[in-house]
Amino acid sequence: MNKIKVSVVFIFLFAFGFSQEKIEREHRILKSQFPPIVYHKETLGGHIKRMRYYKEVAAEQVVYSTKFKKDRLHYQMTYTKEGDLKSVGFSIRQIDVPDDVYMRFETYFNGSYDTWKLVKMDQLYPVASKDLETKTFSNAFQNLMLPTVLYKLVVKGKRDAKKEHQEFWFTAEGKFSSSRDMLPANHDRVLY
Repeated sequence: MNKIKVSVVFIFLFAFGFSQEKIEREHRILKSQFPPIVYHKETLGGHIKRMRYYKEVAAEQVVYSTKFKKDRLHYQMTYTKEGDLKSVGFSIRQIDVPDDVYMRFETYFNGSYDTWKLVKMDQLYPVASKDLETKTFSNAFQNLMLPTVLYKLVVKGKRDAKKEHQEFWFTAEGKFSSSRDMLPANHDRVLY
């Protein structure tokens, strides 16, 4: 009888371990672990501060990104695992977004959440094809308002007394494009 109890507990724990959702987080890596890229610190021009390299492993794909500060803006460039540029973006505030576009964001979130708070907002320049990579790179560093621009918003909200943390993508006109759930911040560290 004792062996049956142990084996039932073992089967339960084994099944429970494989049924959990495994979403990976972004973590910092060394420059040597980053794929070979065309746009590195030397080609980005002067005044680059705090260049950092990150890797995010998700269920669908592996994404590499560099984050740095240039001319008082916080930039992020994302790459594929082969080193091809996917997008260039930088952090913005409400004042940087046209009023009518921001009103569409608010309307969407007021309809989706009981209460919500905007955590972060980025303006992204996606690379449509390998041929347009250089042009997209140049447009991003000139901060041009183009119809291909995407806005990425990180929002914390409550819906039916349940807290949610999500990323949303909107077009340049403020139309909803897509969203995904985010994991809460990682607090796995040693406290002294």
